[in-house]
Amino acid sequence: MPKNSWLKKLRISIHAHGTSFALMILALTQVPVGIKNAAEVACIGQTSNKIWKSEKNHSEANMIAVQRCNGRN
Repeated sequence: MPKNSWLKKLRISIHAHGTSFALMILALTQVPVGIKNAAEVACIGQTSNKIWKSEKNHSEANMIAVQRCNGRN
């Protein structure tokens, strides 16, 4: 029995009506999360760089930057 016989039995089509709807739902739910995460990474990078310039300590700068970008003082 060939390995791909079960794929032929399923007859999955990427052009089905439900597929486009599922992809739209995924895009609507995941894009805002991605934008938030990208903004948080940028904030951590900039804040960590500013702290490092003043204190010259990488590990402390990263910890403080993560705390500030997550909403803590």
